[in-house]
Amino acid sequence: MEPIRETYILMPEGSDILMYFLLLPFAAVFLFGLYRRFRVVGFPPLRDIWRGLPYAVRFGLLQKKVVSESLAGLMHVSIYSGIIALFIGTSLVFIDYDILRNFQARILRGDFYLLYEAALDFMGLALLAGLGLLFYRRLVLREARLRPKLEYLMVLAGLFFIGVTGYFLEGIRLTLEPRPWGVWSFVGKALSSQVFTTMETQALHTAYVGLWWSHAVVAFTMVALLPYSSLWHIFSTILHIAANAPRQTPTGMMNTPFKLEELNIESEIKLGFRRVGELSGFERLGLDACTDCGRCEAACPPFAAGTPLSPRMIVQKLKDTLWNEGMLEADLFESGVIDEEEVWACTTCGACIEACPVLIRPMNYILEMRRALTLEGRLDKRKNALLTNLARYGNPYGLELAVKQEFVEELRSMGVKTVEEKPDAEYVYWLGCASIYDARGREIVKNMVRILLKAGVSFAILGVEEGCTGDPARRVGEEGRFQEMALVNVEKLKSNNVKKVLVNCPHCYNTFRNEYGDFGLTVEVKHHTQLIAELLVDGRLKVEKGLSEKITLHDSCYLARHNNVISEPRTILAKIAGKDGYIELKRSGLKSFCCGAGGSTYWYEVRRRDRESVIRLREALESGAGVLAVECPYCMQMFADAARVMGVEDKLKLRDVAEVVAEAVEK
Repeated sequence: MEPIRETYILMPEGSDILMYFLLLPFAAVFLFGLYRRFRVVGFPPLRDIWRGLPYAVRFGLLQKKVVSESLAGLMHVSIYSGIIALFIGTSLVFIDYDILRNFQARILRGDFYLLYEAALDFMGLALLAGLGLLFYRRLVLREARLRPKLEYLMVLAGLFFIGVTGYFLEGIRLTLEPRPWGVWSFVGKALSSQVFTTMETQALHTAYVGLWWSHAVVAFTMVALLPYSSLWHIFSTILHIAANAPRQTPTGMMNTPFKLEELNIESEIKLGFRRVGELSGFERLGLDACTDCGRCEAACPPFAAGTPLSPRMIVQKLKDTLWNEGMLEADLFESGVIDEEEVWACTTCGACIEACPVLIRPMNYILEMRRALTLEGRLDKRKNALLTNLARYGNPYGLELAVKQEFVEELRSMGVKTVEEKPDAEYVYWLGCASIYDARGREIVKNMVRILLKAGVSFAILGVEEGCTGDPARRVGEEGRFQEMALVNVEKLKSNNVKKVLVNCPHCYNTFRNEYGDFGLTVEVKHHTQLIAELLVDGRLKVEKGLSEKITLHDSCYLARHNNVISEPRTILAKIAGKDGYIELKRSGLKSFCCGAGGSTYWYEVRRRDRESVIRLREALESGAGVLAVECPYCMQMFADAARVMGVEDKLKLRDVAEVVAEAVEK
């Protein structure tokens, strides 16, 4: 007797016809849900989906970012692969019985059918194991990031019921209608031989019919509710990932909503959004793709510091509002959906973007809401003071030009030339506001100058002509002020025929590398750690004195996470500290923890329980290192303040990478 799939073998005659009629209302509910979802969210252009297929495969089908967490990754892959396998298996049954059988053809027969049975039994176990892990995480471990929500538990219960009853049906079938090939259905065979053999035939048959219909109804219900439930993320995430690929920009790059030089008196400026109805189709798709997994929240430094911000809740509240048609045009702030404090607490570190397994960018929604608030002038005294300082003094500190002139003269006394004095310089060394107006930042610049002079690097500075890049204005939402400053800087650099820019500040680095291109500037930009690494590797700098203490590194968000400059500072410290002298922090590289100064939050107060800089300094102290190396002047200022507050200035030395190198290359 040839192995073959026997459908409806224990069901009353006409069950197949009855099932088709039963399926109709479920199908109608499903189709209406699709219509409603695509009416509200829209559907991305097919050309975008086609272009984004490699992204969809890598991050969607292969779960690249999901599996970065061991337990959560194993759980999700088990559930995901189990559902996909069972869906394929059910589809094959439909094709085999409902279509091919009418043409006297079958595919579920012979060796293929045996492999089919074994594969489905195995993948069903994977599904149940994954569901077990999820129940364990939600109900036993009670992980903080997994919100207790009835809908989620009902979905899990439905999937668990389908998986368990499928095995029971198989076991009863093999008990009542044993087949020689039954061993290939190894779970059902085990249940048949160990559980059902002692039960009466009639009772088993009655149980089979009841389980069969309940299994079918629950499965139909789950499918019908797909467009209405969290299970829709199976599709919405794939769509979002695929549509995201053509729109990929550096995470540290804000969009340019208008060009200042192209505006006229009749131009109407619209910035950001205050209503969900103002969001684009792609922005809505991002909200719809959110699975509420909480990874962004777990990675968020402001959330860890006890600020009002949770990137997960920002997205979830916007998503809930999207599906409340009566709220589409409601003001998010006046209606209480979003609190302004949430928006201003973000340090724009990008940890939420890095953590999101489906490539949503919560930070972008936050920055666009800032723009809308700033456009309406809803700023406190400190934010207004920041913008006033930028407009009046050309720097966020509000210090006079004389302060800059004094520092430029100090650098000139060290042998530094201006671009007017050295127009053929290979690099223009862009000092940055934090390194001009802050005493600690000045020391970093002077050490970098010593390195450049020692290595014979051809460089010059703009001197008093250098102004703020405008990054603080853009991050606080004042696009016009940013563009005014950007246009001035671009013109200065272009008029001096600058091809390469060297910077200390990661925020300046990000602005030059990712944002000034929109205003016509094309330059090669290097952070000082990148150039120092090159000089050490090329032998233009030689280490004369190693470190006597163990050293660790704090990765700047705007350098490591937003611009992937990760290996260069480690190359430097490895050469100076040696293999055993360098200690890696637990959260480093793309997973680094923000110092708390980004997103212009350095310039105003945010209500918080703890400070990000204090949390990070505790991690550095726990590493056992005696020196904490940084690569950003703002990180240096934040950690210096934290060290004073904590009283640990004598336990952990703070050094910029340039300072560490300057000491190491001195004879």
